Amino acid sequence: MSKKRSFHHESLQKPDQISCILNALVEGFEQGTIKLDDGSGKIKLKPEGLLNLDLLASKEAGVNRLSIKISWRDQNCKHEPADKSSLKIYGG
Repeated sequence: MSKKRSFHHESLQKPDQISCILNALVEGFEQGTIKLDDGSGKIKLKPEGLLNLDLLASKEAGVNRLSIKISWRDQNCKHEPADKSSLKIYGG
């Protein structure tokens, strides 16, 4: 049985700083390794196979929220992806 390890980071960032973080994540997905380190904790992830994408966006009383959750299994599972409608994201 594998030991559970986790990493959590929360901070205030400007939009261009968030863009740099997201670009680093994109590079990690493309290269197959994502390393997270903020000085108080670190973790190394290796995305492979089919990944589950969960997006949630909301606006309420002047508070905007965008949550992005991506998950996958380490072993190669032979599950077929759910047939979902095509996602469209526009920036700007």
